[in-house]
Amino acid sequence: MEQRGILASAHVIAQSLATIPMWPPLLVTVCLILTSPAFGFQIAPTGSKLEARLTNEPDSSLIRAAGRLGKLIKRPVHEEITQIGFDCPVQLDGLRNDVVCAGSDAGYAEAFVIYGVRWNDMPPFGLSPGQGSKCRKYGFLASPACNASQTVRFSTQPDCWLCLFSDAEKVAQTMHIAGCETGESYVQGTLMTRSHFGDLQFLHAMANTEGIPAAETQAKLLHWAQFAWRVFDGDFGPDTFLRDIDIPTIKQHFGCSSWTVSDIYILGAKNLLIKHLSDIAFGSIVHTVQDSFAEGHVERGSALPDDTCPGVNSATKPGPIIEFHAYAQQDGKKHDLRDERGAMVEAAQSYDDAIAATQQLASYWSENKKWAEVKPFFECIFALDPGNRPSSAGKGFGRD
Repeated sequence: MEQRGILASAHVIAQSLATIPMWPPLLVTVCLILTSPAFGFQIAPTGSKLEARLTNEPDSSLIRAAGRLGKLIKRPVHEEITQIGFDCPVQLDGLRNDVVCAGSDAGYAEAFVIYGVRWNDMPPFGLSPGQGSKCRKYGFLASPACNASQTVRFSTQPDCWLCLFSDAEKVAQTMHIAGCETGESYVQGTLMTRSHFGDLQFLHAMANTEGIPAAETQAKLLHWAQFAWRVFDGDFGPDTFLRDIDIPTIKQHFGCSSWTVSDIYILGAKNLLIKHLSDIAFGSIVHTVQDSFAEGHVERGSALPDDTCPGVNSATKPGPIIEFHAYAQQDGKKHDLRDERGAMVEAAQSYDDAIAATQQLASYWSENKKWAEVKPFFECIFALDPGNRPSSAGKGFGRD
């Protein structure tokens, strides 16, 4: 398939964006060591060079803002896995000391595939009436932090983003953060807070809370894979309303909204990013697949030697899923220790499996495969062990 990146014309886009007053620039992502959100493998402190040229905040400001949470900046594990999956040359047994493929700018995966890989952690979102009204800019107590007329990204409204994130972290201890569900125990969240603390944690291959049957979370993953892939292959266009998409998980979590496909992926930037929507959607499902091999997210059984996925040419079948973990019951520090690059290199099987799955997805991307052709692969990747269990913190991840 013809390459669809825009690296050669990045300077033209940057100049165009600078002329649009209300343009919320491309996301410069920061992945933090957190105590409650569902992060998987780590992502880089800042985005690619392309992304950096399109933000209105310098890296130093974003890092200082992130530091106010009292968390640590992480390393680009998701980006590295993706670059290797797209044929960045590296010896897997030498990854401890070889970081040539680490980062957004290694140049093997398309820039907007990387953008999509990072989307799960930092999606752009809008504010409903009242959301963020109590947030104030750091150092300026009387100055509102949130501009409700502008799409919220960490790179455009860092004080607002951090305020909403910190508030959701507290709220999630006693309430359910959701989008369509209502009731005394539910509170409406943004796309970002729902992804990390609420009803959309399946974006990170995790259960929303403890006690959920593995088959229920598996179904959400398969539904999300179907949705994202059909956006990638053009079956769902950018103006398709999510409420009109006949996929149970999409209807359950987005059916009450008036959002379109473009709203969840490229809110505030449709005119400029619409031609890259397919790559962004593809990257988002790559992220979810990679997270399904993170030990803090999923417990898998042992793979059988030389076992392959049925109906998929030469794809290695990973160990079946025994349990999807629930982050709210976990010790955040224990979770984070298994997501660090060093831990991934030491536990080579999870890292290698994530790379192998990404390589398979990259081949589908290059061949522009349709959903019916790739569905067997996702069913294989997310296959359950016969002895699967309902969600919990997971062995070794619970609070002391």
